[in-house]
Amino acid sequence: MNTFNRVVVASLLVIAAMLCCVLLVGGKWVIPAAAQQLTALAGSLESAKWYEAVGVGAGIALVVDLVLILLIILEVRPPKRKFIRADKAAGGEVQVSIASIADRLKHEVGALPGVLAAKPKVTGRRGGVVVHLEVDMAAGLDVTSQAEQVVETARQVVEEKMGLKMARLPKVHVRTVAYPHAAVERRRPSEPEPAPAPPPPIEAVELPPAPPEEMD
Repeated sequence: MNTFNRVVVASLLVIAAMLCCVLLVGGKWVIPAAAQQLTALAGSLESAKWYEAVGVGAGIALVVDLVLILLIILEVRPPKRKFIRADKAAGGEVQVSIASIADRLKHEVGALPGVLAAKPKVTGRRGGVVVHLEVDMAAGLDVTSQAEQVVETARQVVEEKMGLKMARLPKVHVRTVAYPHAAVERRRPSEPEPAPAPPPPIEAVELPPAPPEEMD
């Protein structure tokens, strides 16, 4: 937004400088020409019907007002926070980037059993961190219990592991996806594989005796 403001202000200053040069240097020709155009515009408005003049003026005013209101909103609205202060840091001030929080949530939540994909959206507020999660889960699982586990995992990551404060509980949007059974099983905690069976013993084979060597 700061870049946009700089571009707008710079453009307005350039336009103002050009108008000043034109009016001050060529005022002898520019001002009479502008007066003639205004006189012609006044004559056309006088000959037009009142509702036509009011309608055109109201439309132009509405467009200009909407543009100005949009610029005011963009100027007054506070910028998005990129870092959040860690409350549990002792001996100094530590700020954690919102992008790192989102990456940690994506990794931790995506590693839960039954979760196929996790897309977090993290924003900073005065009261703390606001987390929205879009989670894809395998069809056939208990969505309620899995969603509770996702919420608890997100809370632990933000508050306990990263030392931040949450403004409210995480908001989770769950979508069940029909996924191959083998892929779901790979996402679940694997049980210890049994030890391989020992190889069978090699049976001794009795060879026939060698023939005696002939004596010369």
